[in-house]
Amino acid sequence: MNLYTKNIGKTFSGVNVLREVNFNVEPGEVHALVGENGAGKSTFVKILSGVYTPTEGEIFLDEKKIQIASPIAAQKNGISLIHQEPQSFSHLSVAENIFMGHMDGSNFSRVKWNDINQSSEKILSSIGLEINPKNIMEGLSIADQQMIEIAGALSKNSKILIMDEPTSPLTPNEVGKLFDIVNQLKKQGMAIIFISHRLEEIRAIADRVTIFRDGDLIATKKINEITNDEIIKFMIGRNIEEIDVIENDYLKKNETILSVNNISQPGNFKNISFDLKKGEILGFAGLVGAGRTEIAKTIFGAENYVEGEITYKGNIILNKSPNEAIHKGFGYVPEDRKQMGIFGSVAVEDNITSAIPNDISNNFGLINTKTVTEKSSEYIDKFDIALTSGRQLIQELSGGNQQKCIISKWLLSKPSILILDEPTRGVDVGVKSEMYEIINQLANMGTAIILISSELPEILSLSHRIIVMREGQITKILDSKDASQETIMKFAIS
Repeated sequence: MNLYTKNIGKTFSGVNVLREVNFNVEPGEVHALVGENGAGKSTFVKILSGVYTPTEGEIFLDEKKIQIASPIAAQKNGISLIHQEPQSFSHLSVAENIFMGHMDGSNFSRVKWNDINQSSEKILSSIGLEINPKNIMEGLSIADQQMIEIAGALSKNSKILIMDEPTSPLTPNEVGKLFDIVNQLKKQGMAIIFISHRLEEIRAIADRVTIFRDGDLIATKKINEITNDEIIKFMIGRNIEEIDVIENDYLKKNETILSVNNISQPGNFKNISFDLKKGEILGFAGLVGAGRTEIAKTIFGAENYVEGEITYKGNIILNKSPNEAIHKGFGYVPEDRKQMGIFGSVAVEDNITSAIPNDISNNFGLINTKTVTEKSSEYIDKFDIALTSGRQLIQELSGGNQQKCIISKWLLSKPSILILDEPTRGVDVGVKSEMYEIINQLANMGTAIILISSELPEILSLSHRIIVMREGQITKILDSKDASQETIMKFAIS
């Protein structure tokens, strides 16, 4: 099934977010979409999947003009969207999730559970997933939930599959399995639109790539006819220089600000000890499940530990809650921004200023809205956060723009220790480069930073020292000059 668009455009409140997009994807092709946050790619695929209605332009399937007024209409036309974060019903079975919305059982007839379970098992087997279709979704990994969404698309006989940042929550091994499935679907003639910020993934999986910038389709190229540097230049209009580990004056003073001594949390980590120096960027590397996030949450007071001690500025402390940690001068950018990073139904500027209540209120606890706007505007401008106004709900922003807001919140609080857990996940290369500069600037100002990242180039380009973890234990602490991707992986997996 060949899909193409002619002059597709979209306007929100008089603002053009998409202009004259002419695009096509063919059967048996993986067509990648790239662009900075707010470039228009997510808006475009939401139009194709029926979430948004275009303000102008036309959509064609096999030369036939179609209207996609809703996600149901998209599914009827053979178009399915796999979200960045799986949209599953956790209390229902795998089979129910796969066949949600198109089970037999209308007109008072009973649902044919045996048929549904058998069909689910067959579809799951076809993509190499060995899961009992009767199992409840709750407790399944993100990767398995995502595969089940793909199975759901196959159950609807989809011919066009849109994948929006599908790899961002996955481990490298899980990414490999996903790519095996994508290649399998491609051989079966499915057309796949694949959105990613990771250029190495696009080069590994895509046949063609389309680059968006500021609401415009800038270029479409065969992947073997364009370099990564050219893609980046199309995306942001400039070249990106590589960043090397930057030393600063604070490191020369060798002043320890945080000492973690033999802390343990049953089932997650054991006997964790390390020092963090003022002005240091201390990287944490390891596979998903190594215990890095749990350690971060424990230091920040979001989880408890059963033994050991934490010393901060020479004093033994016990952060009993995140609020207590914030008052001491800790900040935490979480891995799960929806659950822990943002207040979804609250305005952007209120989110950005949420960690500094005393600075935005008077002696009676009344919030000064003018101060809120002034303080948040500084970072909205600094990060070029794409929004209609500071009063827009943060849940309406793209994932990358939400991440910018979370970073802004903690920069505004001026923490002594800043914990960054996957800070650039879902962020494009342009913004990523800007964040790297800010992280280095913070370290240069004396902020001590714990950096957790699954991207080894990110760890290597920022960290002064690198702690490698495996299965809840520290296996090696490396100086930056002794670290490489191969060395880190050796200690992460063996």
